[in-house]
Amino acid sequence: MSLPLVVHSKLCWKYRGERDVCWYLGLGDYTSVARQDAYIRDMDKFGANTITLNLMNEELSSVFSGEFMRSSLHEGKLKLLGNFIARLKNSGKIVVITYFDCPPADHPKYPFWRYGDRLAPFLELATPPLAKIADAFILGIETGRGPCSMDIVEAGIGLIQKYAVRMVNGVETKLPVFTHEQNVRRNKNDKLYLKRRVARNAAVVGFETMNHPYKGYEVSVSRMVAEVKYLVAHSGGKPVWVIESNDREDAHARAQNRAMAALPGVIGVGGVMGK
Repeated sequence: MSLPLVVHSKLCWKYRGERDVCWYLGLGDYTSVARQDAYIRDMDKFGANTITLNLMNEELSSVFSGEFMRSSLHEGKLKLLGNFIARLKNSGKIVVITYFDCPPADHPKYPFWRYGDRLAPFLELATPPLAKIADAFILGIETGRGPCSMDIVEAGIGLIQKYAVRMVNGVETKLPVFTHEQNVRRNKNDKLYLKRRVARNAAVVGFETMNHPYKGYEVSVSRMVAEVKYLVAHSGGKPVWVIESNDREDAHARAQNRAMAALPGVIGVGGVMGK
């Protein structure tokens, strides 16, 4: 029997006719209240109930006013983030905080990833207050791409899990913690395999299909479905949320998402779902 489809996210959207992604809407350099509100309207238009917000990106965002964990928090950005989360919650949305993204940058504006010894103290500092308002946590975007072994990923998830708790009706509730990876591949014989194991202590498998979402239109429904079925079969029983697959809003993207959403073991998809 299929698990219920709980999460409908929409990473890619259009703002004033240009392609955008929601990861950095919380406090990225280009963010504005107008842009944030436009995204909430886009969520409503397409029936999306979940947003993923990234806090630390080497090129686009940081919650600090200067050097990572060696400067004061940027109060203006934190206020923008807090107000956005409040508006999202008032709109009935599920808010998932993603801590890190490590894009390939020769001259990063916010080189937090160079300070590995500061990552754990940051998670200990940031998670308790965020757990009061967030609904789940993702360690990082494509942690398999960055300098992260799976042992490090699991250690990071474990650290967040210590603090990702919230009191609900007097009961301590553990929030889901996981990561986001592109961990399914095809070999030269077109056979599917796991590039990396699924994090053993993750609550959910956050998945990006093997194509870049901007190339999702090139992938057939059957090939995309085969990837996800393979991941479900090798996830150790963990539910799968397909966060990235196709950025478009056309009939082909809808067919892909509807087919993946119907798979047993899939609890979420990202993208258009309507008829």
